[in-house]
Amino acid sequence: MSTLVLHMDKFKKDAIRGIQSHNLRERESHSNPDIDYSRSTGNYDLHESALDNYAQAIQNRIDDLLMVKAVRKDAVHLCGLIVSSDTSFFTRIGKEETRRFFEEAATYLTDFVGKENVISAMVHTDEKTPHMHFLHVPVTPDGRLSANSIYTRASLKKLQTELPLYLQSRGFEIQRGVEQKPGSAKKHLDTREFKQQQEALNNLILESEELAQNSRQILDALEQREEELKKSIEAYEQQAEEAEKILREDSALPKASMFNYQSVLKKASSIIAELKKALAVTHIAQKQKESLQKEVDTLRTKQTQLEAEYTAHRKQSHEEKEELETLLKKMKRLMAGYQEFLRQPEIRPLHLDFVERKRAEQFQRQQEKEQQERERQEEARQEAKREQHVPQEPETAPPHRRSRMR
Repeated sequence: MSTLVLHMDKFKKDAIRGIQSHNLRERESHSNPDIDYSRSTGNYDLHESALDNYAQAIQNRIDDLLMVKAVRKDAVHLCGLIVSSDTSFFTRIGKEETRRFFEEAATYLTDFVGKENVISAMVHTDEKTPHMHFLHVPVTPDGRLSANSIYTRASLKKLQTELPLYLQSRGFEIQRGVEQKPGSAKKHLDTREFKQQQEALNNLILESEELAQNSRQILDALEQREEELKKSIEAYEQQAEEAEKILREDSALPKASMFNYQSVLKKASSIIAELKKALAVTHIAQKQKESLQKEVDTLRTKQTQLEAEYTAHRKQSHEEKEELETLLKKMKRLMAGYQEFLRQPEIRPLHLDFVERKRAEQFQRQQEKEQQERERQEEARQEAKREQHVPQEPETAPPHRRSRMR
């Protein structure tokens, strides 16, 4: 009997974009050669209200909680459960039953985490083995964001025990995987997990580069805008200086008399008009300068915030990168140790014998299934023959009805 693969991961906010890119196949992965993108159209999401923007969907759910305290930057925003089995299991049950298998698993997991917390239940059929990425926001029954409260050792053990039992009750020949003791080396290495960690590392590097480029573009735009504001202020100040210069050069009035009062009045009106113009331009320039200065201060504050965010992101990305690289190195050592273990002279014959027995059991089950199918078809043919040879009674009316017809 095949065993159930059930693996849980926790993701922080910065990893959400990479998870979405992997699930929705938004860009081609160079770290996972097992993906056949020509078959990606066969992938499907079993969550009816799934969105293409995971970050927005997660934030919407967190906003609904109306939490008093702000969410910590290092908080887990998303949990992912990978559900699968061995390739022979899916080959044996066929495409339609494979979909029903994941539908039943998604139904159980939805009840486990709460429908309102589910983000996606994406089934990938474009890799070597079909599997489902069940993603949800880790919200506790009392409305807290806490992955550690949901996934304790006891709850994980219960989940790994009850899910295969539930699937068995739905007609699937699946059993629980062997529980691994804390601190022990893995007996079976999940290569998909290894490849996903590699892809997450590559996505983290790409996101860091994109953020650096975007931040540089924003900072360049801010500097350009600040330069434009300075030029605008200088233009207003120049207009005010020109108006004041005109007043200084031509502000004297000739002595008025009854013979020249009209020209003196005209001159005085002209000076007053220039004076008003100078005062207006000076006032406008001053107000504009104050307004533009506020805008410059706002832009500088935004620039400082962006630089601080970029520095913090680089620091966090560097820490996560080191953590992922350490994990990848550990997994590589485990895989190398596992392969070396299988190559040992006393182990290799046992391993080959185990593989052969598994193949023989699989072949026997296939033969039994085919024999049952042949017997079922033979029974159907015999039943069809019996129905054909059943004598048909003549359709004659009862005696009393024939007399009435006469």
